Amino acid sequence: MQRMEPGRVLGGRYRLRVQVGSGRYGRVWRAHDEVGREVTVEELGEVGTPETARVARALRETPALLGHRYVAPVEDVVEADGVLWAVIPVLHAPSLADLLAEHGPLPRAQVRDVARAALDALDAMHAAGITHGDVQPASIRSDHGRWLLVPRIGTLAREDTQSTWHDADSEADYIAPELLHGARRTPSSDLYSLGATLYHLVFGHAPFHRDSVIATLSAVAREEPPPLDGIGGLGRLIEGLLNKNPERRLTAAEARQMLGDAENEPPRRSPDRMAGPAPSAARRGPVNYPVGMAGWALAVLLAVALASARAMVSGADLVDFLATVLPWAIFVLGICVLAVQARAALARRSAPDVPVWQWYVRSLAPPAPWTDEERDRRRAAAERSVEHALLTADRRVAAASPDRGRGTTDV
Repeated sequence: MQRMEPGRVLGGRYRLRVQVGSGRYGRVWRAHDEVGREVTVEELGEVGTPETARVARALRETPALLGHRYVAPVEDVVEADGVLWAVIPVLHAPSLADLLAEHGPLPRAQVRDVARAALDALDAMHAAGITHGDVQPASIRSDHGRWLLVPRIGTLAREDTQSTWHDADSEADYIAPELLHGARRTPSSDLYSLGATLYHLVFGHAPFHRDSVIATLSAVAREEPPPLDGIGGLGRLIEGLLNKNPERRLTAAEARQMLGDAENEPPRRSPDRMAGPAPSAARRGPVNYPVGMAGWALAVLLAVALASARAMVSGADLVDFLATVLPWAIFVLGICVLAVQARAALARRSAPDVPVWQWYVRSLAPPAPWTDEERDRRRAAAERSVEHALLTADRRVAAASPDRGRGTTDV
């Protein structure tokens, strides 16, 4: 393998700056294009090998992808000292995986935008005779107001090979079930991965995610996706893409039609939203019942003490009595308020670098009303908790039962 060093120029214009990692086929470098921009160059392999030839041919014979609005382009393929390199633009943009990690589930309108862009990008790739092979949140990036599907170098050259989960680039959460049985990668398997990605965007987790890769793969192969009630046409679109039978799975054209129908649906409140708390109730923060009961008990004791003391004090001494007791009563109440607010501030503290006193000051203000996105995020989190509890109960029932039943899957 030819040694590469910073400053080396590839193809007469790409000057290597720093090696940033290793890709599916070889080394990955950040380079400076002589036209004045940063690019990424990824090693494809030595010239003359069948695999490298397939990669280069696939990249060079699909010029239609270079100008597609929703596909991150592979801009050039150059040769240097018997090694082929692919040139890819640097995308300073977050991926859907980044957005999920930071914000949780996405708003439905944004999910529909992602679906539209990804379907158009996949349609262009499939029309060019190639499959993506790795559709997942990390492969879709937001760039200047549009969503870009980033193709994986190497998957472009393996159209005539058999692809199982052992050699596919997809993660277990997004791989199509037929690939687990040795089927070839097809446009339909890309669409399944897109369905799993859209499910993740809506609910905050992949449809078959489990505690281990093996358990996840088993669920992908055998289990049906959880019900998608309450999200209208978007739910029907995701269900159609997640069909385990490739013959009955939605095509790209059918998916686009269903997406258009979902976008044209009149706005309506879903059943779960209608059954949710009223807006005034949603604005209230968490109730701390022990602290509240302690506060009421303290107030009652203080009132009883004041009444008892008042009965033993004559009218002439009333002013002196009040002047002595009231400051202490106010002081005790202030300590109680301070303790409650400090506890709330500590409970709400989420960033270790923020001083406690700042969180205390913030806790004095009433909580802000929840947005629709916040309600969706909290509802999705509650649904995940319920789903996990039901799954745990099913597993325990299955483990305790000598017969196959609920919680098991017959092979």
